[in-house]
Amino acid sequence: MADALTEWAKLEKDLVLKGVFEEIITHDALMPLLRFKTFEGNSLVYNRELTLPSSNTHAVGDTWSTTKPTFTKKTATLTTVGTQSGVDLYIRETRGSVQDPNAVNLQLMTKSLTREIARLIIKGEPEATSTHFEGLDSLCRSETRMMAMDDGNVDGPGTAETELTLDRLDAAIDQVDDGQTQPDALIMNTTMRRKLTSLSRASGSGVVMDEIEMYGHQVRRYNGIPIIITNHITDSETYNDSGTWSSSTATTIFAVQFGEEKQGYTIIHNGPVLTPKVRNLGVRSNEEIEEYRMVSYLQAVTFSTKRVIALGGIDSAS
Repeated sequence: MADALTEWAKLEKDLVLKGVFEEIITHDALMPLLRFKTFEGNSLVYNRELTLPSSNTHAVGDTWSTTKPTFTKKTATLTTVGTQSGVDLYIRETRGSVQDPNAVNLQLMTKSLTREIARLIIKGEPEATSTHFEGLDSLCRSETRMMAMDDGNVDGPGTAETELTLDRLDAAIDQVDDGQTQPDALIMNTTMRRKLTSLSRASGSGVVMDEIEMYGHQVRRYNGIPIIITNHITDSETYNDSGTWSSSTATTIFAVQFGEEKQGYTIIHNGPVLTPKVRNLGVRSNEEIEEYRMVSYLQAVTFSTKRVIALGGIDSAS
């Protein structure tokens, strides 16, 4: 009987399901929180406060001195983020009855582009790679907005990985907008979310960890602040300093306000909508492949440095 089933199976048509099964986790909870600003041209110039006119008390008849505010001029130039891929014409013309190879290829290109943008939001390092846009890690270090877990100073990640404490996390959160308003999100990896959950269970912690629905998903909150998980924050951050962090088990938590209206972290781009441009490059001269390119022109700015803070040098292994 077994031999008969084997033979008849050779004549059975394979069942092919229409659709591409996702093997790569591509949903990034951070993306829906991002805020965008459109402008014309390839670079945006904006001014940031540096010093205010001085104020003082005066007696009648005093001689008043005139002081003026000063500003720092900032320029943000668009960078290019893109992907390029091709479709084999033989496959498209002979194997396209169930799947549309062009549609599948463009879908996967979009997935790849989205993942790279999400990575650069954390890891963009223009100081090291000139084609990157400004990521949160680089921004917080270059603008001196990273609090060290070991000593609590806002001067970088510190010199030694130190276990996370709620007091230090609260101190970092208070750096956002001088503690007047809460950050829109705490951005961390799953290791730190587990650590926060563990700390919140401790007797007398006073921490409220609840969940709300955001964009169709359940999101955990720390004292009312949404916790956004990204896999682009590792448990072995080096902070672009291999001398200090050569064998790092450090990780980072970011507290961020988003959008120009809050003077926070904002993605700027050319054109009315941030839609990837798809270009058909035609058929290669030496292969039966039709190539496509997908590209976005964008950059990231933070209008006020007070809207972001990073807590760096957290020991992920403790």
